[in-house]
Amino acid sequence: MATGRHENNFDALRLAAATIIVVAHAYSLSVGYASIPAGDPVILVGCAALGALFVTSGYLITASWETTATAGQFVWKRFLRVVPALVPLIFVTLFVIGPVMTSLPLSGYFASLFSLQGILSVPFFENGAMLGLFQENPVSFVNSSLWTIPVEVFMYGIVAVCGVTGLLRRRGVVPGLILLNLLVWIPWYADPRLGKVRFTLYFLIGAYLYLHRNRIVYDARVAGLLLAVLALSTLTPYVTAAGVLCIPYLTLYAAHAPIPLLSGVGRAGDFSYGMYIYHYPLQQAVIQATQDALAVPVLAALSLAMTFPLAFLSWHLVERRALALKKTSAGEVVRAYRVRAEALLYPGGGIRR
Repeated sequence: MATGRHENNFDALRLAAATIIVVAHAYSLSVGYASIPAGDPVILVGCAALGALFVTSGYLITASWETTATAGQFVWKRFLRVVPALVPLIFVTLFVIGPVMTSLPLSGYFASLFSLQGILSVPFFENGAMLGLFQENPVSFVNSSLWTIPVEVFMYGIVAVCGVTGLLRRRGVVPGLILLNLLVWIPWYADPRLGKVRFTLYFLIGAYLYLHRNRIVYDARVAGLLLAVLALSTLTPYVTAAGVLCIPYLTLYAAHAPIPLLSGVGRAGDFSYGMYIYHYPLQQAVIQATQDALAVPVLAALSLAMTFPLAFLSWHLVERRALALKKTSAGEVVRAYRVRAEALLYPGGGIRR
């Protein structure tokens, strides 16, 4: 099994999943969630892509825990991967897209933005009514994609707690967590909002598959059988359950398949996170500006064309530089920036107290 960064297809897989999610959101934001029937094929494919992202996250985060010396370093690495990219995203959303697209006077927009309610709604805000954003669109959310961020962070915490206590390697602990999540999910199965708990199952199954990676063979025949089961399940009410059963194995089969062309995708950069966090507000802005007049394929293509450059800049200007600090402690980073700030404020040389 290939484990090196450019000896597997994880980067290509995440980029493909992020692209599929962009296309799925172009459809759902244009049509409106309320108008989409249960079992819509575009939404099912989009959910499968998100499930694949959670599987890869569970697999790779568990691997990261095992290759990290301390819990503090693990938390620092996770912080560097998630948070720095969110800062410019929030700035672009609230100080570029927001003022241009708001239906409020600018004074009213910024008064609402800097109110206590506005501050508490950042960055995981959804409904843009308070800011006068996207109220005439079929969907009024500002960046609903961000709901997955706190869920991911919570699952990182689960991995860290289980790792520190030694439970991560205990037989039955991760399967027990999977069973517990299943018991929580079952009563909410038919509720599209609460049913999102299933994505934590994808993460936990990904973690389990990493922990047992030396015992699991990724076979094309098994993958083909699971793919057939998944396809046939779309004709039944149990497609989401089939997804939880089939998608983890299919994801990791695809990630480890010996395809040289795919294994080299990440050499140019990992643009999946940037695409995921930036596309939603851009799509909402385009829908508002065009009064939802664009055909879905045109909106999807335009969304990708607008999002990829921002993802490219996010990776090269923010994410890659942040990740370069993984071996530097948080305290050292703070001290270095403090010295730089003092040098800029007091170029004469002395540090003023």
